[in-house]
Amino acid sequence: MPCACFEGLSRSEFLATNRGSEEYSDEPASMPALGGAAAEPLRFLDFLIRDPVRSILLHNAGVSVVVPDPARYAVHKLMVAGRRQNDAGGKAKSEKDLRQAAILFEVLPKTGGGNGLAAALEEGWERGPAWKNAVAEGVEAMPKEYFGAVNRMFEGINR
Repeated sequence: MPCACFEGLSRSEFLATNRGSEEYSDEPASMPALGGAAAEPLRFLDFLIRDPVRSILLHNAGVSVVVPDPARYAVHKLMVAGRRQNDAGGKAKSEKDLRQAAILFEVLPKTGGGNGLAAALEEGWERGPAWKNAVAEGVEAMPKEYFGAVNRMFEGINR
């Protein structure tokens, strides 16, 4: 992944939405305004970062941060899991994506986030054939131990 390192102190990874052809998905996007840094094109990023939420980073007295909505994060993880490369690294990332999505699909309905999760899942499903396919592939790839919570929510959307 393209990154910028600043005097060995930190590492920043830059992401850009990939709304175009899949042929450009593995090519870093040039960002001249950032001193020549490149950004990794990420499919469905526009969906993920829409309607972020405020949270607190647990460090000392707490640090206010803005993060993706957990429901959108769960659906995004479900969609990107099937698009990972078919090598050992890609398979490990896909398994991690599915685990993260499954945990949120299990927890959000129990903590008052079920409606938001249903809305995010339905939005992803309704955005077009490629999106619908990505959601369906994620649901189908879900390991059996996590399948119940995901399938309950998936069956609730208008298909």
